[in-house]
Amino acid sequence: MKKSYIVTAVLILVAVCLVIAYVMRDNITGLFKKADPEGTTAPPPAEMGNDDYLSLLKGSVDNAEPIMKTDIDGVYYTMSKKGEVKFYSVKDMTISQLAESNAFDVTVVCTEQRIPAKVHCYTAPDGTITGYGLFTAASSDAEVYIYDYAFFKLTALPDSYAANDSYLLLVDTTKEDFYSNDKVYEENFRFNTKTGETGNILSTDNRGFDDVGAFRGDYTMLTDDAVKRCGENFLFFSARQYHLYSKDHTMDLYIAGGSGNNRDNNRYIQNVADFWFAFDSEGRVLALQKKGEGFALVAYDGKELTEVKNFDGGYENYIRSGDWLLNKETFEIVHLSDGSSRALKVNSAKKFTPDVFVTDGKTVFLRGVSDGVAAFAIGSVGGEARCFYNNIFAGVFSPMILKDGGVMMSVSADAQGSSYSIKIFNV
Repeated sequence: MKKSYIVTAVLILVAVCLVIAYVMRDNITGLFKKADPEGTTAPPPAEMGNDDYLSLLKGSVDNAEPIMKTDIDGVYYTMSKKGEVKFYSVKDMTISQLAESNAFDVTVVCTEQRIPAKVHCYTAPDGTITGYGLFTAASSDAEVYIYDYAFFKLTALPDSYAANDSYLLLVDTTKEDFYSNDKVYEENFRFNTKTGETGNILSTDNRGFDDVGAFRGDYTMLTDDAVKRCGENFLFFSARQYHLYSKDHTMDLYIAGGSGNNRDNNRYIQNVADFWFAFDSEGRVLALQKKGEGFALVAYDGKELTEVKNFDGGYENYIRSGDWLLNKETFEIVHLSDGSSRALKVNSAKKFTPDVFVTDGKTVFLRGVSDGVAAFAIGSVGGEARCFYNNIFAGVFSPMILKDGGVMMSVSADAQGSSYSIKIFNV
Protein backbone atom coordinates (compact mmCIF):
# COMPACT_ATOMS: atom_id res chain seq x y z
CA MET A 1 0.00 0.00 0.00
CA LYS A 2 1.32 3.47 -0.84
CA LYS A 3 2.33 5.75 2.03
CA SER A 4 -0.18 8.46 0.95
CA TYR A 5 -3.04 6.00 1.33
CA ILE A 6 -1.84 5.07 4.82
CA VAL A 7 -1.68 8.72 5.91
CA THR A 8 -5.14 9.37 4.47
CA ALA A 9 -6.59 6.35 6.29
CA VAL A 10 -5.04 7.42 9.58
CA LEU A 11 -6.41 10.95 9.23
CA ILE A 12 -9.89 9.59 8.51
CA LEU A 13 -9.66 7.30 11.57
CA VAL A 14 -8.58 10.19 13.82
CA ALA A 15 -11.46 12.30 12.54
CA VAL A 16 -13.95 9.54 13.23
CA CYS A 17 -12.58 9.09 16.77
CA LEU A 18 -12.89 12.83 17.40
CA VAL A 19 -16.52 12.78 16.28
CA ILE A 20 -17.28 9.78 18.52
CA ALA A 21 -15.48 11.43 21.43
CA TYR A 22 -17.52 14.61 20.92
CA VAL A 23 -20.81 12.70 20.86
CA MET A 24 -19.85 10.61 23.92
CA ARG A 25 -18.18 13.45 25.83
CA ASP A 26 -20.87 13.60 28.55
CA ASN A 27 -20.69 9.87 29.25
CA ILE A 28 -16.90 9.82 29.26
CA THR A 29 -16.55 12.79 31.59
CA GLY A 30 -19.25 11.30 33.78
CA LEU A 31 -17.27 8.11 34.22
CA PHE A 32 -14.04 9.78 35.24
CA LYS A 33 -15.19 12.98 36.94
CA LYS A 34 -14.35 13.12 40.66
CA ALA A 35 -17.26 13.02 43.07
CA ASP A 36 -18.57 16.30 44.37
CA PRO A 37 -18.65 16.83 48.17
CA GLU A 38 -22.02 15.07 48.39
CA GLY A 39 -20.73 12.08 46.41
CA THR A 40 -23.64 12.24 43.96
CA THR A 41 -21.66 11.51 40.81
CA ALA A 42 -19.46 8.66 42.06
CA PRO A 43 -20.52 5.15 41.05
CA PRO A 44 -22.01 3.11 43.90
CA PRO A 45 -19.46 1.10 45.90
CA ALA A 46 -20.48 -2.25 44.38
CA GLU A 47 -19.62 -0.93 40.90
CA MET A 48 -16.07 -0.25 42.07
CA GLY A 49 -15.41 -4.00 42.28
CA ASN A 50 -15.24 -3.80 46.07
CA ASP A 51 -14.20 -7.26 47.26
CA ASP A 52 -12.37 -5.95 50.31
CA TYR A 53 -14.48 -8.22 52.52
CA LEU A 54 -12.21 -11.06 51.38
CA SER A 55 -9.51 -9.65 53.66
CA LEU A 56 -11.70 -10.62 56.64
CA LEU A 57 -12.87 -13.95 55.27
CA LYS A 58 -11.36 -16.71 57.37
CA GLY A 59 -12.92 -19.53 55.40
CA SER A 60 -15.93 -20.75 53.49
CA VAL A 61 -17.57 -24.18 53.23
CA ASP A 62 -20.39 -25.13 50.87
CA ASN A 63 -23.36 -26.82 52.50
CA ALA A 64 -26.86 -27.88 51.54
CA GLU A 65 -28.47 -26.13 54.52
CA PRO A 66 -27.80 -23.06 56.70
CA ILE A 67 -26.09 -23.72 60.02
CA MET A 68 -27.90 -22.58 63.18
CA LYS A 69 -27.11 -22.33 66.88
CA THR A 70 -28.20 -24.69 69.64
CA ASP A 71 -28.44 -24.09 73.39
CA ILE A 72 -24.97 -25.64 73.81
CA ASP A 73 -21.91 -23.42 73.31
CA GLY A 74 -19.89 -24.46 70.27
CA VAL A 75 -22.56 -26.86 68.99
CA TYR A 76 -24.64 -26.09 65.91
CA TYR A 77 -27.18 -27.89 63.76
CA THR A 78 -28.66 -28.02 60.29
CA MET A 79 -32.09 -29.26 59.29
CA SER A 80 -33.33 -30.18 55.84
CA LYS A 81 -36.85 -29.50 54.64
CA LYS A 82 -37.48 -33.22 55.17
CA GLY A 83 -36.54 -33.03 58.85
CA GLU A 84 -33.04 -34.53 58.59
CA VAL A 85 -30.92 -33.10 61.42
CA LYS A 86 -27.12 -32.96 61.72
CA PHE A 87 -25.04 -31.59 64.59
CA TYR A 88 -21.66 -29.87 64.27
CA SER A 89 -18.86 -28.36 66.30
CA VAL A 90 -16.94 -25.35 64.99
CA LYS A 91 -13.34 -24.57 65.91
CA ASP A 92 -11.35 -22.08 63.87
CA MET A 93 -12.44 -23.01 60.34
CA THR A 94 -12.90 -26.69 61.08
CA ILE A 95 -16.56 -27.71 61.01
CA SER A 96 -16.88 -31.26 62.33
CA GLN A 97 -20.04 -33.35 62.39
CA LEU A 98 -21.13 -34.74 65.75
CA ALA A 99 -23.03 -37.97 66.28
CA GLU A 100 -26.56 -37.55 67.61
CA SER A 101 -27.15 -39.15 71.01
CA ASN A 102 -30.69 -40.39 70.43
CA ALA A 103 -33.97 -39.66 68.67
CA PHE A 104 -37.56 -39.68 69.93
CA ASP A 105 -40.82 -40.20 68.11
CA VAL A 106 -43.19 -37.59 69.50
CA THR A 107 -46.82 -36.70 68.87
CA VAL A 108 -48.42 -33.49 70.12
CA VAL A 109 -52.05 -32.42 69.97
CA CYS A 110 -52.71 -28.96 68.53
CA THR A 111 -56.32 -27.95 67.81
CA GLU A 112 -57.35 -31.60 68.10
CA GLN A 113 -54.79 -32.51 65.41
CA ARG A 114 -52.22 -35.18 66.30
CA ILE A 115 -48.95 -33.88 64.83
CA PRO A 116 -46.04 -36.37 64.72
CA ALA A 117 -42.29 -35.77 64.38
CA LYS A 118 -38.98 -37.47 65.00
CA VAL A 119 -36.85 -35.32 67.29
CA HIS A 120 -33.09 -35.80 66.87
CA CYS A 121 -30.99 -35.00 69.96
CA TYR A 122 -27.42 -34.25 70.92
CA THR A 123 -26.22 -34.54 74.52
CA ALA A 124 -23.16 -32.61 75.69
CA PRO A 125 -20.59 -34.16 78.05
CA ASP A 126 -22.17 -32.25 80.97
CA GLY A 127 -25.56 -33.81 80.23
CA THR A 128 -27.14 -30.80 78.53
CA ILE A 129 -29.52 -31.98 75.81
CA THR A 130 -30.86 -30.24 72.74
CA GLY A 131 -33.08 -31.68 70.03
CA TYR A 132 -34.93 -30.70 66.86
CA GLY A 133 -37.64 -32.19 64.67
CA LEU A 134 -39.96 -31.24 61.83
CA PHE A 135 -43.42 -32.03 60.56
CA THR A 136 -44.52 -31.02 57.07
CA ALA A 137 -47.60 -32.15 55.23
CA ALA A 138 -45.42 -32.79 52.18
CA SER A 139 -43.21 -35.35 53.96
CA SER A 140 -45.78 -37.03 56.22
CA ASP A 141 -48.84 -39.18 55.58
CA ALA A 142 -50.34 -38.31 58.98
CA GLU A 143 -53.95 -37.15 58.93
CA VAL A 144 -53.23 -33.54 59.86
CA TYR A 145 -55.54 -31.09 58.10
CA ILE A 146 -55.07 -27.68 59.70
CA TYR A 147 -51.27 -27.51 59.99
CA ASP A 148 -48.85 -28.07 57.13
CA TYR A 149 -45.67 -27.18 59.08
CA ALA A 150 -44.46 -27.55 62.65
CA PHE A 151 -40.92 -27.09 63.99
CA PHE A 152 -40.10 -28.97 67.21
CA LYS A 153 -37.45 -28.13 69.79
CA LEU A 154 -36.61 -30.30 72.80
CA THR A 155 -34.72 -28.82 75.75
CA ALA A 156 -34.42 -29.18 79.51
CA LEU A 157 -37.32 -28.06 81.67
CA PRO A 158 -36.64 -25.10 83.98
CA ASP A 159 -35.80 -26.17 87.53
CA SER A 160 -39.21 -25.17 88.90
CA TYR A 161 -40.94 -27.44 86.36
CA ALA A 162 -38.43 -30.30 86.31
CA ALA A 163 -39.52 -33.94 86.63
CA ASN A 164 -37.79 -37.27 86.05
CA ASP A 165 -37.40 -38.27 82.39
CA SER A 166 -39.33 -35.17 81.28
CA TYR A 167 -38.28 -32.40 78.92
CA LEU A 168 -39.76 -29.24 77.47
CA LEU A 169 -41.06 -29.62 73.93
CA LEU A 170 -41.66 -26.36 72.06
CA VAL A 171 -43.51 -26.05 68.74
CA ASP A 172 -43.43 -23.21 66.19
CA THR A 173 -45.80 -23.32 63.20
CA THR A 174 -44.49 -20.25 61.34
CA LYS A 175 -42.68 -21.72 58.35
CA GLU A 176 -41.07 -18.37 57.46
CA ASP A 177 -38.96 -18.73 60.64
CA PHE A 178 -37.48 -22.08 59.60
CA TYR A 179 -33.92 -20.70 59.41
CA SER A 180 -34.28 -18.21 62.27
CA ASN A 181 -32.24 -18.37 65.47
CA ASP A 182 -34.97 -16.39 67.26
CA LYS A 183 -38.13 -18.43 66.94
CA VAL A 184 -41.34 -17.72 68.86
CA TYR A 185 -43.04 -20.93 70.04
CA GLU A 186 -46.83 -20.85 70.34
CA GLU A 187 -47.19 -24.41 71.69
CA ASN A 188 -45.46 -25.89 74.72
CA PHE A 189 -45.53 -29.40 76.17
CA ARG A 190 -43.99 -31.56 78.84
CA PHE A 191 -42.59 -34.68 77.12
CA ASN A 192 -41.76 -37.86 79.03
CA THR A 193 -39.05 -39.87 77.27
CA LYS A 194 -40.00 -43.11 79.06
CA THR A 195 -43.73 -43.11 78.37
CA GLY A 196 -43.85 -40.90 75.27
CA GLU A 197 -46.66 -38.88 76.85
CA THR A 198 -47.05 -35.15 76.20
CA GLY A 199 -49.16 -32.54 77.93
CA ASN A 200 -49.44 -28.74 77.93
CA ILE A 201 -47.54 -26.81 80.58
CA LEU A 202 -49.21 -23.42 80.14
CA SER A 203 -52.99 -23.49 80.37
CA THR A 204 -54.88 -22.47 77.24
CA ASP A 205 -58.40 -22.11 78.66
CA ASN A 206 -60.74 -19.87 76.64
CA ARG A 207 -58.34 -19.86 73.70
CA GLY A 208 -59.93 -18.58 70.49
CA PHE A 209 -59.44 -19.65 66.88
CA ASP A 210 -57.74 -17.99 63.93
CA ASP A 211 -58.99 -17.62 60.35
CA VAL A 212 -58.00 -21.17 59.31
CA GLY A 213 -59.61 -22.88 62.29
CA ALA A 214 -56.47 -23.37 64.39
CA PHE A 215 -56.16 -22.22 67.98
CA ARG A 216 -54.74 -18.69 68.12
CA GLY A 217 -50.97 -18.82 67.79
CA ASP A 218 -50.55 -15.59 69.80
CA TYR A 219 -52.18 -16.91 72.98
CA THR A 220 -49.19 -18.34 74.90
CA MET A 221 -45.88 -17.49 73.22
CA LEU A 222 -42.46 -18.49 74.55
CA THR A 223 -38.94 -17.71 73.36
CA ASP A 224 -35.62 -19.40 74.08
CA ASP A 225 -34.67 -16.55 76.42
CA ALA A 226 -38.01 -16.79 78.23
CA VAL A 227 -37.25 -20.45 78.95
CA LYS A 228 -33.69 -19.73 80.11
CA ARG A 229 -34.87 -16.91 82.40
CA CYS A 230 -37.74 -18.82 83.94
CA GLY A 231 -38.05 -18.46 87.71
CA GLU A 232 -40.81 -19.95 89.85
CA ASN A 233 -43.25 -19.44 86.97
CA PHE A 234 -42.94 -18.91 83.24
CA LEU A 235 -43.15 -15.39 81.91
CA PHE A 236 -44.70 -15.55 78.45
CA PHE A 237 -46.19 -13.30 75.79
CA SER A 238 -49.83 -13.13 74.73
CA ALA A 239 -52.14 -11.02 72.58
CA ARG A 240 -55.27 -12.67 74.03
CA GLN A 241 -56.72 -9.34 75.19
CA TYR A 242 -56.52 -7.83 71.70
CA HIS A 243 -58.25 -8.39 68.38
CA LEU A 244 -56.69 -11.24 66.42
CA TYR A 245 -56.29 -9.14 63.26
CA SER A 246 -54.92 -6.00 64.88
CA LYS A 247 -52.32 -4.38 62.62
CA ASP A 248 -50.19 -3.04 65.47
CA HIS A 249 -49.51 -6.54 66.88
CA THR A 250 -50.19 -5.46 70.45
CA MET A 251 -49.30 -7.98 73.17
CA ASP A 252 -48.65 -8.23 76.89
CA LEU A 253 -46.19 -10.00 79.14
CA TYR A 254 -47.93 -12.55 81.40
CA ILE A 255 -46.85 -14.61 84.37
CA ALA A 256 -48.05 -18.19 84.67
CA GLY A 257 -49.81 -19.46 87.77
CA GLY A 258 -51.80 -16.29 88.38
CA SER A 259 -55.39 -15.66 89.31
CA GLY A 260 -58.40 -15.14 87.08
CA ASN A 261 -60.60 -17.39 85.02
CA ASN A 262 -57.61 -19.57 84.17
CA ARG A 263 -54.35 -20.12 86.01
CA ASP A 264 -52.22 -18.20 83.48
CA ASN A 265 -54.30 -15.06 83.41
CA ASN A 266 -51.97 -12.53 85.07
CA ARG A 267 -51.17 -9.62 82.75
CA TYR A 268 -47.79 -8.63 84.15
CA ILE A 269 -46.67 -5.78 81.87
CA GLN A 270 -49.09 -4.50 79.24
CA ASN A 271 -48.46 -3.31 75.68
CA VAL A 272 -44.90 -4.58 75.30
CA ALA A 273 -42.97 -3.73 72.14
CA ASP A 274 -40.99 -6.93 71.61
CA PHE A 275 -40.46 -10.54 72.72
CA TRP A 276 -37.94 -9.54 75.37
CA PHE A 277 -37.65 -9.38 79.13
CA ALA A 278 -34.84 -9.66 81.67
CA PHE A 279 -34.21 -9.17 85.37
CA ASP A 280 -32.18 -6.29 86.76
CA SER A 281 -29.87 -6.35 89.80
CA GLU A 282 -32.84 -5.64 92.10
CA GLY A 283 -34.83 -8.59 90.77
CA ARG A 284 -37.29 -6.41 88.88
CA VAL A 285 -38.61 -7.53 85.49
CA LEU A 286 -37.40 -5.36 82.63
CA ALA A 287 -39.42 -5.03 79.41
CA LEU A 288 -39.95 -2.66 76.48
CA GLN A 289 -43.32 -0.92 76.69
CA LYS A 290 -44.97 1.22 74.01
CA LYS A 291 -45.55 4.85 75.02
CA GLY A 292 -47.55 6.89 72.49
CA GLU A 293 -45.38 7.25 69.37
CA GLY A 294 -42.31 5.97 71.20
CA PHE A 295 -41.48 3.36 73.81
CA ALA A 296 -39.63 2.95 77.08
CA LEU A 297 -37.51 0.48 79.00
CA VAL A 298 -39.54 -0.23 82.14
CA ALA A 299 -38.95 -2.14 85.37
CA TYR A 300 -41.69 -3.89 87.34
CA ASP A 301 -41.30 -5.19 90.90
CA GLY A 302 -44.72 -6.86 91.06
CA LYS A 303 -46.40 -3.73 92.39
CA GLU A 304 -44.96 -0.62 90.78
CA LEU A 305 -43.89 0.09 87.19
CA THR A 306 -40.86 2.38 86.77
CA GLU A 307 -39.52 3.94 83.56
CA VAL A 308 -35.78 3.35 83.23
CA LYS A 309 -35.12 4.90 79.81
CA ASN A 310 -37.30 6.55 77.16
CA PHE A 311 -36.73 6.10 73.42
CA ASP A 312 -37.73 8.50 70.67
CA GLY A 313 -39.55 7.27 67.59
CA GLY A 314 -41.36 4.05 66.86
CA TYR A 315 -39.94 0.63 67.58
CA GLU A 316 -39.67 -0.02 63.84
CA ASN A 317 -36.65 2.32 63.88
CA TYR A 318 -34.74 -0.13 66.08
CA ILE A 319 -33.41 -3.69 65.86
CA ARG A 320 -32.82 -5.89 68.89
CA SER A 321 -30.17 -8.57 69.35
CA GLY A 322 -30.55 -10.32 72.69
CA ASP A 323 -30.16 -7.70 75.41
CA TRP A 324 -28.90 -5.05 72.97
CA LEU A 325 -30.96 -2.53 70.98
CA LEU A 326 -29.69 -0.70 67.87
CA ASN A 327 -31.01 2.62 66.57
CA LYS A 328 -30.96 2.16 62.78
CA GLU A 329 -30.51 5.89 62.14
CA THR A 330 -27.94 6.96 64.74
CA PHE A 331 -26.31 3.55 65.35
CA GLU A 332 -26.54 4.04 69.09
CA ILE A 333 -26.49 0.65 70.84
CA VAL A 334 -28.30 0.38 74.18
CA HIS A 335 -27.64 -2.37 76.70
CA LEU A 336 -31.18 -3.07 77.88
CA SER A 337 -30.17 -4.82 81.09
CA ASP A 338 -28.94 -1.54 82.58
CA GLY A 339 -30.00 1.18 80.10
CA SER A 340 -26.43 2.20 79.23
CA SER A 341 -25.54 3.09 75.65
CA ARG A 342 -22.58 2.83 73.27
CA ALA A 343 -21.86 4.79 70.11
CA LEU A 344 -21.13 2.81 66.93
CA LYS A 345 -19.59 4.43 63.87
CA VAL A 346 -20.29 2.70 60.55
CA ASN A 347 -17.64 3.49 57.94
CA SER A 348 -19.82 3.57 54.80
CA ALA A 349 -19.36 5.40 51.50
CA LYS A 350 -23.14 5.69 51.16
CA LYS A 351 -26.06 5.79 53.57
CA PHE A 352 -26.25 2.34 55.13
CA THR A 353 -29.61 1.08 56.40
CA PRO A 354 -29.34 -2.14 58.45
CA ASP A 355 -32.05 -4.80 58.58
CA VAL A 356 -30.10 -7.46 60.53
CA PHE A 357 -28.25 -6.82 63.80
CA VAL A 358 -26.32 -9.40 65.81
CA THR A 359 -24.00 -8.80 68.74
CA ASP A 360 -22.60 -10.51 71.82
CA GLY A 361 -21.87 -7.16 73.46
CA LYS A 362 -18.38 -6.96 71.95
CA THR A 363 -18.51 -7.84 68.25
CA VAL A 364 -21.17 -6.31 65.99
CA PHE A 365 -22.51 -7.64 62.68
CA LEU A 366 -24.96 -5.63 60.57
CA ARG A 367 -26.50 -6.58 57.24
CA GLY A 368 -28.49 -4.13 55.17
CA VAL A 369 -28.69 -2.03 52.05
CA SER A 370 -26.50 0.86 50.92
CA ASP A 371 -27.75 2.81 47.91
CA GLY A 372 -29.74 -0.21 46.75
CA VAL A 373 -26.77 -2.58 47.06
CA ALA A 374 -26.54 -5.36 49.63
CA ALA A 375 -23.95 -4.53 52.27
CA PHE A 376 -22.75 -5.67 55.66
CA ALA A 377 -20.69 -4.15 58.43
CA ILE A 378 -18.49 -5.78 61.06
CA GLY A 379 -16.91 -4.06 64.02
CA SER A 380 -16.95 -3.59 67.78
CA VAL A 381 -19.55 -2.24 70.19
CA GLY A 382 -18.55 1.30 71.09
CA GLY A 383 -16.10 1.43 68.19
CA GLU A 384 -16.15 1.40 64.40
CA ALA A 385 -17.70 -1.05 61.95
CA ARG A 386 -16.24 -1.46 58.46
CA CYS A 387 -18.82 -1.63 55.68
CA PHE A 388 -18.49 -3.92 52.65
CA TYR A 389 -20.61 -4.11 49.50
CA ASN A 390 -21.51 -7.16 47.48
CA ASN A 391 -24.89 -8.46 46.36
CA ILE A 392 -23.98 -12.00 47.38
CA PHE A 393 -24.94 -10.87 50.89
CA ALA A 394 -28.56 -10.26 49.93
CA GLY A 395 -29.40 -13.72 51.31
CA VAL A 396 -27.83 -14.03 54.76
CA PHE A 397 -29.23 -16.56 57.24
CA SER A 398 -28.67 -17.12 60.97
CA PRO A 399 -25.59 -14.92 61.54
CA MET A 400 -23.87 -15.69 64.85
CA ILE A 401 -20.97 -14.37 66.92
CA LEU A 402 -18.46 -17.12 67.77
CA LYS A 403 -16.67 -17.44 71.10
CA ASP A 404 -13.46 -16.03 69.58
CA GLY A 405 -15.31 -12.94 68.31
CA GLY A 406 -15.56 -14.13 64.71
CA VAL A 407 -18.81 -14.01 62.75
CA MET A 408 -20.34 -17.11 61.17
CA MET A 409 -23.24 -16.94 58.74
CA SER A 410 -24.87 -18.89 55.95
CA VAL A 411 -25.15 -17.19 52.57
CA SER A 412 -27.63 -18.39 49.97
CA ALA A 413 -26.15 -19.30 46.59
CA ASP A 414 -29.28 -18.09 44.79
CA ALA A 415 -32.77 -16.69 45.37
CA GLN A 416 -34.23 -20.20 45.54
CA GLY A 417 -31.93 -21.24 48.39
CA SER A 418 -30.77 -24.34 46.53
CA SER A 419 -27.49 -24.38 48.47
CA TYR A 420 -25.56 -22.30 50.96
CA SER A 421 -22.05 -21.26 51.83
CA ILE A 422 -21.05 -21.17 55.49
CA LYS A 423 -18.68 -18.23 55.91
CA ILE A 424 -16.59 -17.25 58.91
CA PHE A 425 -15.13 -13.75 59.22
CA ASN A 426 -12.47 -12.34 61.48
CA VAL A 427 -13.11 -8.92 62.98
